[in-house]
Amino acid sequence: MSEKKAVVRLSVHAVVDATLHESDLTPASGALRRMREGAMAHRARQSGEREKQYRAEVALTADYEGERLTLRVSGRADGICVREDGMTLVEEIKLGAPDSPLDPAHSAQVRVYGHMLCQAQALERVALRVLYVGGRGEPLRAYEEERTAAQLRADFDALCAPACAWEEEKLARRQARDASLGALAFPFAAYRAGQRRFAQNVYVAIRERKRLFAQAPTGIGKTMAALYPALLAVGRGLCPRALFLTARVTGREAAVNALRALSQAGARVLAVEIAAKDKVCPRETRDCLVCPLACGFYDRLPQALLQAMHAPGVFDRGGIEALASAYRLCPFELSLELARVADVVVGDYNYVYDPFVAIESLLPACLLVDEAHQLAPRVRDAYSGEVGAEELRRLRREVGAAHGRKAPLYRALSATLRALTALAESPEFDSLQAPPGALTGAVETLLERAGEQLALEGSACAAEVFRLTSAYLLAAGRFDARYAVLTEGAEKHAALRLQCLDAAPEVLAASKRARGTVYFSATLAPFDAARRTLGSLEGDACLNLPSPFDPGQLRAHVAPIDIRYASREATAVQVAQAICAHLSRYPGHTLVFFPSYAYMERIGELVLGEAGLAQTAFARERRGMSEDEKKALLEAFDEQAGARVVLFAVLGGAFSEGIDLPGRRLQNVIVVSTGMPRPDAQVRAMQAYYDAQGEDGFLMAMVLPGMVRVIQAAGRLIRTDSDEGSLLLIDSRFETPRIRNLLRGTLVGDALSAEVR
Repeated sequence: MSEKKAVVRLSVHAVVDATLHESDLTPASGALRRMREGAMAHRARQSGEREKQYRAEVALTADYEGERLTLRVSGRADGICVREDGMTLVEEIKLGAPDSPLDPAHSAQVRVYGHMLCQAQALERVALRVLYVGGRGEPLRAYEEERTAAQLRADFDALCAPACAWEEEKLARRQARDASLGALAFPFAAYRAGQRRFAQNVYVAIRERKRLFAQAPTGIGKTMAALYPALLAVGRGLCPRALFLTARVTGREAAVNALRALSQAGARVLAVEIAAKDKVCPRETRDCLVCPLACGFYDRLPQALLQAMHAPGVFDRGGIEALASAYRLCPFELSLELARVADVVVGDYNYVYDPFVAIESLLPACLLVDEAHQLAPRVRDAYSGEVGAEELRRLRREVGAAHGRKAPLYRALSATLRALTALAESPEFDSLQAPPGALTGAVETLLERAGEQLALEGSACAAEVFRLTSAYLLAAGRFDARYAVLTEGAEKHAALRLQCLDAAPEVLAASKRARGTVYFSATLAPFDAARRTLGSLEGDACLNLPSPFDPGQLRAHVAPIDIRYASREATAVQVAQAICAHLSRYPGHTLVFFPSYAYMERIGELVLGEAGLAQTAFARERRGMSEDEKKALLEAFDEQAGARVVLFAVLGGAFSEGIDLPGRRLQNVIVVSTGMPRPDAQVRAMQAYYDAQGEDGFLMAMVLPGMVRVIQAAGRLIRTDSDEGSLLLIDSRFETPRIRNLLRGTLVGDALSAEVR
C-alpha cells in the first residue's frame, strides 16, 4: 500500500505570493498593506449590490496534487454575483487609484477563485473582475475578462507548482526534525529541584491543549523546563511549533542559550530570535524608503530561507545579521520571514498579542509565556489608542515636508488637530465617558487619507499616521465597560486616550487558537488574580513550586518607616540612615531600588552625604538608558572589583527583573517601598473598574502590581545554591498581615519568617 500523502493547507494569497510576490520592502508592504486593503475592500463590497445575487466573502477551496503532498488551497472571494447576461462573475477588490494598472498578482488571485468556483459549481466559464477602489470604497477602475474552466485549471496548476515545491522542501526538513526530537534526551545530567515537575506539567498542557499557570521561583530553570517538553511535543506532532514569548532582552537570551544546549544535544530544529527593528538595523540612519536592503528584498529572500532550512540551528540576533548580510537583506524583516518557517520562535509578546504587529501565521502553536505577570499590562496597552496635540503637530510637520501642505493627509491632520483642540476647550473634556463623536469622525477621515497616501506614495510619516489612527479607532470600535477615557493637558498640549482596563478577552482569544499555553513567572500567584487578568477557561491548571533555596541563604530584615507619599519628605533622613546602616553592616555589591526616579534622587543626595562609606562606587539608573549602557553598569558588578558598587535603580525598571548576578557579583538588595504604582488617572480608572465588578480594586490595581515589583527585585539576589546575601525592605507596610500573606510561600516570605523566629 502506498504511503498516504500529507495535506498542507495554504491561503490563496500564499500560493500567489510564491510566484508573483512584491520585489521591494515598502512601508505599505506586509501586514500594514493587508490591513489597509482589507478595511477599504470591506467598504467597497457595497458596490456590488447593483448586480444580481451579490455575495460577499465567499469561502472557496481546491486541491493541487504534488508528488509528496496535497496542497489544499482556500480563501474568501471578495464578491460573487450574476451579470445581466447571466454570466457568473468573481470579483477581487483592491485599494488603488483611477490610473492603477492591473497588478499580475491581483489577476492571479481572482483566477484562482475563478477555478475554485468552476470546480465547486461545475461551471464551464466565468467572468473575472479586479476592482480598484478609493479610500471611501468608491470604484475607481475595473479590469474584466472571461476564462474557461480549462484555462483556469491551467492557471491554478501553474501557480500551485512552485508553492508545492517549497512546501515539499519544508516537509522533508520537518521529517528530519521529528526524527531527531524522537531521540532527544534532557540536555543536562540531572534535573534541578522542581524542574522535572514543571516540565511534566508543561508537556501535559500542550498534549491536552490546556492552559497552565505556573509560579516557578528563581533557580528552578524555568526556560529549559518549558522548552524541552515543548520540543518533544513538536516532534510528536502535538503542535506545529513553539513560541517562546518574553518582555525582556534577558528573557530572549536565556531562551536562545537553552535552545543552543538542546541543539548540541541533537535537536535538529530551526529556531529564530526576533529582536527589535531599531536594534538590528545596520544603517546609521534608518530610512526604509531608500534602504538598499529593502530594494529587491523579496527577490533575494527565497535563497536565504532555503539556506536556513538546509542548515537548521539557532538563528539568534547575530546569526540573522550574518545571513542577512550574505544575501543583502533587512535583518529585521528576514527574522519575521524565518519565523514563519521556524520550529521555535523567541520574541516579544507583540508578535502574538498586539493586533497591529501579530504574525497571524505563527498560530496555531504552543505558547510559552515567560514573565507572564507582565503580559496583561502589555496587552491592555496594545488595545488602547491615543491622539495628542503635540504628536499631531509633529506628524503634520513631517507630512508637510514629505508631501506638501496641500496634501489631503496634511489637511486631515489639521482637521483632527482642530477637533482635539476644540474638545479640550470644552467644559466636558475632563469628564468624557465615551469616545467623542466629532474627534472620532476626524480620526476616521485621517485614517482614510493616510491609507490613500500609502497607496499612492508611501512614506514613513504616512505609515506612522496610519498606525496611530488605526490604534485609536480600534479602541473606539471596541469601547465598552472595559475601557476608560483618559484626558490630560489643554489646547496645545491636550491628549485623549482610550485605555483598555481589562485584556482578559484578548488574551483568551490567543489561547483558544494555541495548542496549549503556559504562563510562568516567579510572581504569578495568587492564581485567582492571574486568571482574572489573563482570562479563565475550564480545565486551566495551576502549579505553585516552592523555592529550591534554603531560607537561611537570605538574611531578610524590615525597616518599618512610613514612606507613603505624604510622609516621604518627613522620613527621608530616616530612610537614608537605614540604607547607610545596612551598607555599613553588610559588605559587597548592592542594588537599592526606589519607587520613582525623583525619590531616588532625593534619598541619593542624603546617602552620598553620609560618611563611613569609603571604597564604595555609587551609580544610578537613568531614564532611556541604551542596552550597552545597562550592560556597562552590570559589568561593574565584578567579583574581583576592589571597590564595591552600589547601584540606585527604580522598582519595575531595567535592573529589577531579568538580570543575573550570581555569587559575589551581588550580595545585598535594598527595596524601598512596597512598589505600589502612583495612583494616576489610569490606575484610578482600573481600581474603579474592578470595584464595579464586585472585586477588590485596590488589591488588583495597587497592591498586587507592587508586590510583583518587590519580589522580582528581591529575586535578583539568590540565584544559585551557593549564593548568600542580605535583603532590607524599607516600608512600615511590610509588617501588615495583608502584605505578609502575599509574600508567603516565596523565598522573601520564608526568610522574613525565619528572621522573626
